[in-house]
Amino acid sequence: MRNYLFLLLLVPLIILGQETDTISNQGSFAAFPAVSYAPETSLQIGAVGIWVLKDNSVLPSAFQRQSTITPYVVYTLKKQSIAVVNLDYYFPSGQNLTASVRYYNFPDSYFGIGNENDPDISEMYTNRFVQLEGQFLHPLNEKFFIGAAYDAHFTKIKKVIEGGLLETDNPIGINGGGLFGIGPALRFDTRDYTIYPTKGYFISSRLMYTGIGDFNYTSFLLDVRKYFSIVNDRNIIALQFRSQWTGGTDIPFYKLPQLAGDERLRGIKNASLYRDRQMMYTQVEYRRPLFWRFGMTLFAGIGDVAQNIEDFDATEFKYVAGIGGRMLIIPERKLNIRVDLGFGKGGQNGIYVGISEAF
Repeated sequence: MRNYLFLLLLVPLIILGQETDTISNQGSFAAFPAVSYAPETSLQIGAVGIWVLKDNSVLPSAFQRQSTITPYVVYTLKKQSIAVVNLDYYFPSGQNLTASVRYYNFPDSYFGIGNENDPDISEMYTNRFVQLEGQFLHPLNEKFFIGAAYDAHFTKIKKVIEGGLLETDNPIGINGGGLFGIGPALRFDTRDYTIYPTKGYFISSRLMYTGIGDFNYTSFLLDVRKYFSIVNDRNIIALQFRSQWTGGTDIPFYKLPQLAGDERLRGIKNASLYRDRQMMYTQVEYRRPLFWRFGMTLFAGIGDVAQNIEDFDATEFKYVAGIGGRMLIIPERKLNIRVDLGFGKGGQNGIYVGISEAF
């Protein structure tokens, strides 16, 4: 179990980019310091940045699709570290490359596998991994994209407690290993803007076969979103349904679908609390600017995990609700910092800080 006492400093250090008449002809960059504390890590020091690149598209389109690069680095006094770079790049001819490069050497929590885990019973271990994940899509027109998704992942599990929960369960992947997956991906995208959508649909799916390395399994991911305004364009409703189905018997526990996190059901105590072979959830969010650069959001969601699709039981679904604050850090790009406070079933809660919207 993790108990966090944290102080997060989100004061802009650098903002590059001039005010412009349009949001498509100038890039912008912002960086922020982050300082936090947790008992298992001691003092954590890091930085997070966001670079919104200028639009270099040569194709006429009704949709604003901005390229972004988001780096994130954290180091602790116990010599643990995280380094992440996320890329979402649109080529001039419309192709889209997403790539997430991650290096983790950090404590993680193991609660078990399933949807009935006790949030107060867990075990800490160290998860060290390197991952490259993303997809490359080619536009059939300005709405439809087709291409391939990929995932290369190498993991070492360290500091497992002898006789503890993780060793007793002995799940697949307890010794770590390497894997590589690839498969087809599709996208339908009519959002008016990728960073802060106010209308349109986003439908993304991929079928991944992981058969190279130490594991062999398949997974299917479906992500459906809808954005619209009510009364006027200052009141935005965002809806999402997301599911992930896995097949095969050789799936490492750390690659099983998880229900919670800073972009999923915010309010569940720990992102690793509920994980299993199948997962689905839906969430809704109301977004509104308030004054100056500040805004707010209200959100709620419901979902669950299960070993098999037929095992889902609506009476056991996990639900969350919460409130969040927003601050525009690059107004001309509609880019927000977000701080969300979520509450979940059984008295659970969580605080989440991030850049851009959860979905």
